[in-house]
Amino acid sequence: MDHPIIPFLQRLVRAQSISGNEHAAIAVWAEAAEAAGFTAHVSGRNVYLEHRVDDGPALLFNSHLDTVKASDSWTRDPWDGALEEGRVHGLGANDAKASVAAQLGAAIRIAESGAPVNVVVCASCDEETGGEGMEVIAKDLPRYEAAVIGEPNDFAIAAGQRGLVKGYLRIPGQRAHASRPWQGRNAVHAAARVIARVEASHLNVPEDLTKATAQVTMIEGGVQSNVLPDTCVMTVDCRTTPEFDNAAMVAHLQAAAASEGGVFEVYSNRFLPVHTPSDSDLVAAAMDVMGTQPTVFPSVCDLFWVGHVPSVVMGPGKPPRSHQADEFVRVDEVLEGIDRYVAIATKWSARARS
Repeated sequence: MDHPIIPFLQRLVRAQSISGNEHAAIAVWAEAAEAAGFTAHVSGRNVYLEHRVDDGPALLFNSHLDTVKASDSWTRDPWDGALEEGRVHGLGANDAKASVAAQLGAAIRIAESGAPVNVVVCASCDEETGGEGMEVIAKDLPRYEAAVIGEPNDFAIAAGQRGLVKGYLRIPGQRAHASRPWQGRNAVHAAARVIARVEASHLNVPEDLTKATAQVTMIEGGVQSNVLPDTCVMTVDCRTTPEFDNAAMVAHLQAAAASEGGVFEVYSNRFLPVHTPSDSDLVAAAMDVMGTQPTVFPSVCDLFWVGHVPSVVMGPGKPPRSHQADEFVRVDEVLEGIDRYVAIATKWSARARS
Protein backbone atom coordinates (compact mmCIF):
# COMPACT_ATOMS: atom_id res chain seq x y z
CA MET A 1 0.00 0.00 0.00
CA ASP A 2 3.07 2.29 0.02
CA HIS A 3 3.10 2.56 -3.79
CA PRO A 4 3.44 6.26 -4.70
CA ILE A 5 0.50 6.08 -7.08
CA ILE A 6 -1.90 5.73 -4.13
CA PRO A 7 -1.10 9.14 -2.58
CA PHE A 8 -1.43 10.54 -6.10
CA LEU A 9 -4.89 8.99 -6.37
CA GLN A 10 -5.82 10.50 -3.01
CA ARG A 11 -4.74 13.96 -4.19
CA LEU A 12 -6.68 13.44 -7.39
CA VAL A 13 -9.87 12.57 -5.46
CA ARG A 14 -9.43 15.64 -3.23
CA ALA A 15 -9.23 17.82 -6.34
CA GLN A 16 -12.93 18.40 -6.89
CA SER A 17 -13.64 17.90 -10.57
CA ILE A 18 -17.35 17.85 -11.26
CA SER A 19 -17.83 18.01 -15.03
CA GLY A 20 -16.83 21.42 -16.30
CA ASN A 21 -14.51 22.16 -13.38
CA GLU A 22 -11.56 19.82 -13.88
CA HIS A 23 -8.79 22.43 -13.53
CA ALA A 24 -7.63 21.40 -10.03
CA ALA A 25 -7.43 17.74 -11.05
CA ILE A 26 -5.48 18.68 -14.19
CA ALA A 27 -2.94 20.51 -12.02
CA VAL A 28 -2.53 17.45 -9.78
CA TRP A 29 -2.07 15.16 -12.78
CA ALA A 30 0.37 17.49 -14.52
CA GLU A 31 2.48 17.87 -11.38
CA ALA A 32 2.74 14.11 -10.95
CA ALA A 33 3.59 13.57 -14.62
CA GLU A 34 6.29 16.25 -14.54
CA ALA A 35 7.74 14.82 -11.32
CA ALA A 36 8.07 11.46 -13.12
CA GLY A 37 10.04 13.06 -15.93
CA PHE A 38 7.31 13.54 -18.52
CA THR A 39 6.19 16.74 -20.19
CA ALA A 40 2.54 17.45 -19.44
CA HIS A 41 0.53 19.19 -22.16
CA VAL A 42 -2.69 20.95 -21.21
CA SER A 43 -5.30 21.35 -23.94
CA GLY A 44 -8.53 22.97 -22.79
CA ARG A 45 -9.63 20.93 -19.79
CA ASN A 46 -7.61 17.91 -20.87
CA VAL A 47 -4.02 16.97 -20.13
CA TYR A 48 -1.74 14.44 -21.79
CA LEU A 49 1.80 13.16 -22.12
CA GLU A 50 3.71 11.26 -24.76
CA HIS A 51 6.37 8.66 -24.03
CA ARG A 52 8.02 7.64 -27.27
CA VAL A 53 11.20 5.60 -27.62
CA ASP A 54 11.10 5.35 -31.42
CA ASP A 55 8.82 5.91 -34.41
CA GLY A 56 6.97 2.65 -33.85
CA PRO A 57 3.28 2.26 -33.00
CA ALA A 58 1.88 3.90 -29.86
CA LEU A 59 -0.90 2.87 -27.51
CA LEU A 60 -3.23 5.48 -26.08
CA PHE A 61 -4.31 5.21 -22.45
CA ASN A 62 -7.27 7.43 -21.67
CA SER A 63 -9.62 7.92 -18.77
CA HIS A 64 -11.61 10.84 -17.42
CA LEU A 65 -11.05 13.28 -14.59
CA ASP A 66 -14.61 14.55 -14.28
CA THR A 67 -17.21 13.22 -11.86
CA VAL A 68 -20.93 13.51 -11.34
CA LYS A 69 -22.21 15.65 -8.47
CA ALA A 70 -22.26 14.16 -4.98
CA SER A 71 -25.69 13.10 -3.78
CA ASP A 72 -27.14 13.94 -0.38
CA SER A 73 -26.76 10.27 0.61
CA TRP A 74 -23.04 10.45 1.35
CA THR A 75 -22.19 9.62 4.97
CA ARG A 76 -18.71 11.15 4.73
CA ASP A 77 -16.97 14.04 2.98
CA PRO A 78 -17.15 13.10 -0.74
CA TRP A 79 -13.71 14.63 -1.35
CA ASP A 80 -11.75 13.41 1.66
CA GLY A 81 -9.71 10.91 -0.37
CA ALA A 82 -9.12 8.92 2.80
CA LEU A 83 -7.14 5.67 2.78
CA GLU A 84 -8.85 3.26 5.17
CA GLU A 85 -8.58 -0.51 5.37
CA GLY A 86 -7.10 -0.85 1.91
CA ARG A 87 -9.61 1.45 0.23
CA VAL A 88 -9.37 4.96 -1.20
CA HIS A 89 -12.64 6.73 -0.54
CA GLY A 90 -14.22 9.67 -2.31
CA LEU A 91 -16.24 10.87 -5.26
CA GLY A 92 -14.64 9.61 -8.45
CA ALA A 93 -12.27 7.20 -6.70
CA ASN A 94 -13.88 4.31 -8.58
CA ASP A 95 -15.24 6.20 -11.59
CA ALA A 96 -12.75 6.80 -12.99
CA LYS A 97 -9.78 8.29 -11.11
CA ALA A 98 -8.57 4.79 -10.27
CA SER A 99 -8.10 4.24 -14.02
CA VAL A 100 -6.45 7.66 -14.38
CA ALA A 101 -3.98 6.78 -11.62
CA ALA A 102 -3.28 3.26 -12.91
CA GLN A 103 -2.65 4.51 -16.43
CA LEU A 104 -0.17 7.14 -15.27
CA GLY A 105 1.45 4.49 -13.07
CA ALA A 106 1.73 2.21 -16.09
CA ALA A 107 3.39 4.93 -18.15
CA ILE A 108 5.91 5.57 -15.37
CA ARG A 109 6.80 1.88 -15.14
CA ILE A 110 7.10 1.53 -18.91
CA ALA A 111 9.40 4.55 -19.10
CA GLU A 112 11.55 3.34 -16.20
CA SER A 113 11.88 -0.12 -17.74
CA GLY A 114 13.27 1.17 -21.03
CA ALA A 115 10.99 -1.25 -22.87
CA PRO A 116 10.36 -0.60 -26.59
CA VAL A 117 6.82 0.60 -25.90
CA ASN A 118 5.34 3.93 -26.99
CA VAL A 119 2.39 5.32 -25.07
CA VAL A 120 0.25 8.43 -25.06
CA VAL A 121 -1.63 9.03 -21.81
CA CYS A 122 -4.56 11.44 -21.70
CA ALA A 123 -6.70 12.44 -18.72
CA SER A 124 -9.77 14.10 -20.19
CA CYS A 125 -12.82 16.08 -19.14
CA ASP A 126 -16.56 15.95 -19.73
CA GLU A 127 -17.00 12.18 -20.08
CA GLU A 128 -20.02 12.30 -17.80
CA THR A 129 -21.71 15.10 -19.73
CA GLY A 130 -20.13 15.24 -23.19
CA GLY A 131 -18.54 18.34 -24.59
CA GLU A 132 -14.89 19.36 -24.50
CA GLY A 133 -13.18 16.07 -23.66
CA MET A 134 -12.24 13.18 -25.93
CA GLU A 135 -14.85 14.36 -28.42
CA VAL A 136 -12.56 17.33 -29.08
CA ILE A 137 -9.05 16.10 -28.35
CA ALA A 138 -9.01 12.47 -29.57
CA LYS A 139 -7.81 13.31 -33.07
CA ASP A 140 -5.46 16.09 -31.97
CA LEU A 141 -3.37 13.93 -29.65
CA PRO A 142 0.05 12.62 -30.71
CA ARG A 143 -0.23 9.69 -33.11
CA TYR A 144 -1.57 6.44 -31.70
CA GLU A 145 -2.55 3.18 -33.35
CA ALA A 146 -4.75 1.63 -30.62
CA ALA A 147 -6.44 2.76 -27.42
CA VAL A 148 -7.41 1.53 -23.97
CA ILE A 149 -10.19 3.50 -22.29
CA GLY A 150 -10.19 3.23 -18.51
CA GLU A 151 -13.56 2.64 -16.88
CA PRO A 152 -14.38 0.68 -13.70
CA ASN A 153 -15.50 -2.60 -15.26
CA ASP A 154 -13.43 -4.99 -13.12
CA PHE A 155 -10.98 -5.48 -16.00
CA ALA A 156 -13.51 -6.98 -18.38
CA ILE A 157 -12.22 -6.72 -21.95
CA ALA A 158 -14.95 -4.59 -23.51
CA ALA A 159 -14.04 -4.69 -27.19
CA GLY A 160 -17.01 -2.56 -28.15
CA GLN A 161 -19.98 -0.62 -26.90
CA ARG A 162 -23.54 -0.24 -28.03
CA GLY A 163 -24.71 2.90 -29.79
CA LEU A 164 -27.37 5.25 -28.48
CA VAL A 165 -30.61 6.61 -29.88
CA LYS A 166 -32.91 8.82 -27.82
CA GLY A 167 -36.05 10.59 -28.84
CA TYR A 168 -39.77 11.17 -28.43
CA LEU A 169 -42.70 9.09 -29.62
CA ARG A 170 -45.58 11.52 -30.15
CA ILE A 171 -48.95 9.79 -30.40
CA PRO A 172 -52.11 11.76 -31.29
CA GLY A 173 -55.63 11.28 -29.93
CA GLN A 174 -58.94 13.10 -29.77
CA ARG A 175 -60.53 14.57 -26.68
CA ALA A 176 -63.83 13.27 -25.39
CA HIS A 177 -65.54 12.76 -22.05
CA ALA A 178 -64.19 9.71 -20.28
CA SER A 179 -67.73 8.35 -19.94
CA ARG A 180 -68.11 8.39 -23.77
CA PRO A 181 -64.76 7.17 -25.04
CA TRP A 182 -66.21 6.08 -28.39
CA GLN A 183 -66.60 9.77 -29.26
CA GLY A 184 -62.84 10.36 -29.11
CA ARG A 185 -59.52 8.57 -29.22
CA ASN A 186 -57.47 7.89 -26.13
CA ALA A 187 -53.87 8.79 -26.97
CA VAL A 188 -52.54 6.93 -23.92
CA HIS A 189 -54.26 3.73 -25.00
CA ALA A 190 -52.81 4.21 -28.48
CA ALA A 191 -49.41 4.77 -26.92
CA ALA A 192 -49.72 1.44 -25.10
CA ARG A 193 -50.15 -0.29 -28.43
CA VAL A 194 -47.09 1.55 -29.73
CA ILE A 195 -45.08 0.31 -26.74
CA ALA A 196 -46.08 -3.25 -27.62
CA ARG A 197 -44.64 -2.69 -31.10
CA VAL A 198 -41.45 -1.16 -29.67
CA GLU A 199 -41.00 -4.34 -27.62
CA ALA A 200 -39.93 -6.41 -30.62
CA SER A 201 -38.80 -9.99 -30.00
CA HIS A 202 -35.22 -9.34 -31.15
CA LEU A 203 -34.75 -6.50 -28.64
CA ASN A 204 -34.28 -6.39 -24.87
CA VAL A 205 -32.90 -9.93 -24.60
CA PRO A 206 -32.05 -10.40 -20.90
CA GLU A 207 -28.36 -10.30 -19.97
CA ASP A 208 -27.24 -10.19 -23.61
CA LEU A 209 -25.14 -7.09 -24.29
CA THR A 210 -24.81 -8.08 -27.94
CA LYS A 211 -28.52 -7.38 -28.47
CA ALA A 212 -30.13 -4.00 -28.95
CA THR A 213 -32.56 -2.57 -26.41
CA ALA A 214 -35.45 -0.11 -26.71
CA GLN A 215 -37.07 1.21 -23.57
CA VAL A 216 -39.79 3.78 -22.90
CA THR A 217 -38.43 5.64 -19.88
CA MET A 218 -40.87 8.54 -19.49
CA ILE A 219 -44.49 9.07 -20.49
CA GLU A 220 -46.76 12.11 -20.41
CA GLY A 221 -50.39 12.30 -21.46
CA GLY A 222 -53.70 13.70 -20.32
CA VAL A 223 -54.86 16.92 -18.67
CA GLN A 224 -57.76 15.83 -16.47
CA SER A 225 -59.04 12.61 -14.94
CA ASN A 226 -62.39 12.62 -16.82
CA VAL A 227 -61.08 13.71 -20.23
CA LEU A 228 -59.60 11.43 -22.88
CA PRO A 229 -56.04 12.58 -23.61
CA ASP A 230 -55.58 14.01 -27.07
CA THR A 231 -51.82 13.48 -27.07
CA CYS A 232 -49.23 11.24 -25.44
CA VAL A 233 -45.49 11.80 -25.53
CA MET A 234 -43.05 9.05 -24.61
CA THR A 235 -39.30 9.34 -24.17
CA VAL A 236 -37.32 6.35 -25.41
CA ASP A 237 -33.76 5.27 -24.68
CA CYS A 238 -32.38 2.75 -27.16
CA ARG A 239 -29.02 0.97 -27.30
CA THR A 240 -27.92 -0.29 -30.69
CA THR A 241 -25.51 -2.87 -32.06
CA PRO A 242 -23.63 -3.35 -35.35
CA GLU A 243 -26.30 -5.89 -36.34
CA PHE A 244 -29.19 -3.56 -35.38
CA ASP A 245 -27.65 -0.13 -35.75
CA ASN A 246 -28.91 3.41 -35.22
CA ALA A 247 -30.55 3.65 -38.63
CA ALA A 248 -32.40 0.38 -38.06
CA MET A 249 -33.53 1.53 -34.62
CA VAL A 250 -34.82 4.87 -35.91
CA ALA A 251 -36.76 3.08 -38.68
CA HIS A 252 -38.18 0.65 -36.11
CA LEU A 253 -39.42 3.47 -33.87
CA GLN A 254 -40.80 5.46 -36.79
CA ALA A 255 -42.82 2.44 -37.90
CA ALA A 256 -44.08 1.82 -34.36
CA ALA A 257 -45.23 5.42 -34.00
CA ALA A 258 -46.79 5.51 -37.48
CA SER A 259 -48.94 2.48 -36.66
CA GLU A 260 -51.02 4.79 -34.47
CA GLY A 261 -50.70 7.93 -36.59
CA GLY A 262 -47.77 9.25 -34.56
CA VAL A 263 -44.20 10.29 -35.20
CA PHE A 264 -40.78 9.59 -33.72
CA GLU A 265 -38.55 12.61 -33.15
CA VAL A 266 -34.83 11.98 -32.61
CA TYR A 267 -32.91 14.15 -30.16
CA SER A 268 -29.73 12.08 -29.82
CA ASN A 269 -28.28 9.92 -32.54
CA ARG A 270 -24.54 10.64 -32.66
CA PHE A 271 -23.22 7.62 -30.74
CA LEU A 272 -22.91 4.69 -33.14
CA PRO A 273 -22.00 1.12 -32.17
CA VAL A 274 -18.25 0.52 -31.84
CA HIS A 275 -16.63 -2.89 -32.27
CA THR A 276 -13.03 -4.10 -32.37
CA PRO A 277 -12.59 -7.63 -33.79
CA SER A 278 -11.25 -10.31 -31.47
CA ASP A 279 -8.38 -11.04 -33.82
CA SER A 280 -7.00 -7.50 -33.61
CA ASP A 281 -3.58 -7.14 -31.97
CA LEU A 282 -5.03 -5.16 -29.06
CA VAL A 283 -7.86 -7.53 -28.17
CA ALA A 284 -5.56 -10.52 -28.60
CA ALA A 285 -3.01 -8.92 -26.25
CA ALA A 286 -5.71 -8.17 -23.68
CA MET A 287 -7.01 -11.73 -23.89
CA ASP A 288 -3.47 -13.06 -23.37
CA VAL A 289 -3.08 -10.91 -20.24
CA MET A 290 -6.53 -11.40 -18.73
CA GLY A 291 -7.28 -14.94 -19.88
CA THR A 292 -10.89 -13.97 -20.60
CA GLN A 293 -13.03 -13.47 -23.68
CA PRO A 294 -14.05 -10.01 -24.90
CA THR A 295 -17.43 -8.55 -24.01
CA VAL A 296 -19.35 -5.33 -24.72
CA PHE A 297 -19.39 -2.19 -22.61
CA PRO A 298 -23.05 -1.83 -21.56
CA SER A 299 -23.28 1.95 -21.66
CA VAL A 300 -21.72 4.85 -23.58
CA CYS A 301 -18.22 6.09 -22.79
CA ASP A 302 -15.31 7.73 -24.58
CA LEU A 303 -14.63 4.56 -26.57
CA PHE A 304 -16.77 6.09 -29.31
CA TRP A 305 -14.27 8.89 -29.90
CA VAL A 306 -11.37 6.49 -30.49
CA GLY A 307 -13.32 4.01 -32.57
CA HIS A 308 -11.20 4.88 -35.61
CA VAL A 309 -8.46 2.64 -34.14
CA PRO A 310 -8.66 -0.76 -32.40
CA SER A 311 -9.80 0.01 -28.88
CA VAL A 312 -11.10 -1.57 -25.69
CA VAL A 313 -12.58 -0.44 -22.39
CA MET A 314 -11.12 -1.91 -19.24
CA GLY A 315 -10.06 -0.68 -15.85
CA PRO A 316 -9.93 -1.11 -12.07
CA GLY A 317 -13.01 -0.81 -9.89
CA LYS A 318 -16.49 -2.24 -10.04
CA PRO A 319 -19.53 -0.84 -11.89
CA PRO A 320 -22.00 -0.92 -8.95
CA ARG A 321 -19.88 1.61 -7.01
CA SER A 322 -20.08 4.26 -9.71
CA HIS A 323 -22.36 7.25 -9.15
CA GLN A 324 -23.17 5.91 -5.68
CA ALA A 325 -22.82 7.47 -2.25
CA ASP A 326 -19.65 6.53 -0.32
CA GLU A 327 -17.80 5.55 -3.48
CA PHE A 328 -14.44 3.83 -3.06
CA VAL A 329 -11.84 1.76 -4.87
CA ARG A 330 -9.58 -0.89 -3.39
CA VAL A 331 -5.85 -0.25 -3.42
CA ASP A 332 -5.15 -3.72 -4.79
CA GLU A 333 -7.45 -3.00 -7.73
CA VAL A 334 -5.46 0.12 -8.62
CA LEU A 335 -2.14 -1.69 -8.35
CA GLU A 336 -3.50 -4.55 -10.43
CA GLY A 337 -4.52 -1.94 -12.97
CA ILE A 338 -0.92 -0.81 -13.34
CA ASP A 339 0.22 -4.41 -13.86
CA ARG A 340 -2.54 -5.14 -16.39
CA TYR A 341 -2.01 -1.95 -18.38
CA VAL A 342 1.77 -2.48 -18.56
CA ALA A 343 1.35 -6.10 -19.65
CA ILE A 344 -1.21 -5.24 -22.33
CA ALA A 345 0.89 -2.37 -23.68
CA THR A 346 3.97 -4.59 -23.82
CA LYS A 347 2.22 -7.49 -25.53
CA TRP A 348 0.36 -5.22 -27.94
CA SER A 349 3.56 -3.39 -28.88
CA ALA A 350 5.33 -6.65 -29.61
CA ARG A 351 2.45 -7.83 -31.80
CA ALA A 352 2.09 -4.49 -33.59
CA ARG A 353 5.83 -4.39 -34.39
CA SER A 354 6.02 -7.95 -35.68
